[in-house]
Amino acid sequence: MLFGFLLGTYCAKAQTSDYDKDLERYLKLSNATATYDMVYEQLITQLKQMKPGVSDSVWVNLKKEVFDKEVMELTKQLVPLYKKHFTHEDVNELISFYESPIGKKLATKTPILGREAMQLGQTWGMNLMAKINGWLGEKGY
Repeated sequence: MLFGFLLGTYCAKAQTSDYDKDLERYLKLSNATATYDMVYEQLITQLKQMKPGVSDSVWVNLKKEVFDKEVMELTKQLVPLYKKHFTHEDVNELISFYESPIGKKLATKTPILGREAMQLGQTWGMNLMAKINGWLGEKGY
């Protein structure tokens, strides 16, 4: 009886481990790292303005020694979040999709679309605020 319990516990942990690995694989295939790279580039642009004396080699090392490690930690933190919403079977289907030609295209285009959508959203937001302020002005506010 005890052996059966221990074997069941071991198998459950092995499944969880495979599940975790598949989730990490899905996150890589879906090109989430490219989105992180986009964030890094924006961050470095700001940091370079604040610290103009820092050499490019330092920024390269910063990415390797700090940013990439933090992305790995974030990925580990995302795994339980995805587990709440997707079964292991769901994740395997997502992996199959992202390994297909259209999935690969989506993974490649998502960071580009995100950047372009963010720019579009900022312009839209500024225009919306101008219209809201105009409307409020017409109402005497």
